[in-house]
Amino acid sequence: AEITRAGIEGSCPTSRAAIDMFCAMLGTVAGNLALTLGATGGIFIAGGILRRMPEYLAGSQFRARFEDKGRFRDYLEPIPAYLILEEDVAFVGLRALAEADGIG
Repeated sequence: AEITRAGIEGSCPTSRAAIDMFCAMLGTVAGNLALTLGATGGIFIAGGILRRMPEYLAGSQFRARFEDKGRFRDYLEPIPAYLILEEDVAFVGLRALAEADGIG
């Protein structure tokens, strides 16, 4: 939490470099996953760190690295990336699953 805060605030160059690297690496992995799964409808990203920095993620290298796949760039460019901001998203999904199965 301290690294994220200091990186976003810009008060620590090392922390800023760490979250820059995190966003870039996440973009690379997300792009690879989108290619592997054929996720043309979009990718959904969730997590505690990212909920605290949606604007920072949007301005980071995430998208550039997501699309930086050589001849697959044209395939990846139109694929949207969604950031899930719901804190308890796993429980929302579990509730929906239980209701669909008639459990809840």
